[in-house]
Amino acid sequence: MNFKLKLAGVFAGVSGVLALTSAISTENVPLEVGNQAPRISAVNASGEVISLSDLKGSEVILNFWSVSDAESRINNVRLERMAGCDSIRYIGVCIDNDNQLAMEVIKSDMLDADTQCFADKSIIDEYQIERGVRTVKIDPVSYTHLTLPT
Repeated sequence: MNFKLKLAGVFAGVSGVLALTSAISTENVPLEVGNQAPRISAVNASGEVISLSDLKGSEVILNFWSVSDAESRINNVRLERMAGCDSIRYIGVCIDNDNQLAMEVIKSDMLDADTQCFADKSIIDEYQIERGVRTVKIDPVSYTHLTLPT
């Protein structure tokens, strides 16, 4: 009987540790200066998967935009062109569900299909996109992020 109680105690302890470690995921970490950048992967407009972790060591600007938000579209074009002049890796992330419409916008705005991705729900959740858009700069060394002013 003593063995069963010890086993139950060990099981309860392991369960508690598992619950605690699952609570310390990137989903629960606020998107603030100095916090670890959520690691995401997305399909770009060329059909290739881009993983943020593959860009570690590069300064990255991650810009979330929407087809229906004119200001975010203008910002997307501006940031992509600015990043092209520097050694900054740029990723534009469309937060809309209609990828076909987003593809039309990418073409009409004359954007590089390799830099433009489509967000899924997990990306929107990880980067805490509620309404509107956000631009995030990711540090190449520490892999931390900060929100840039637009």
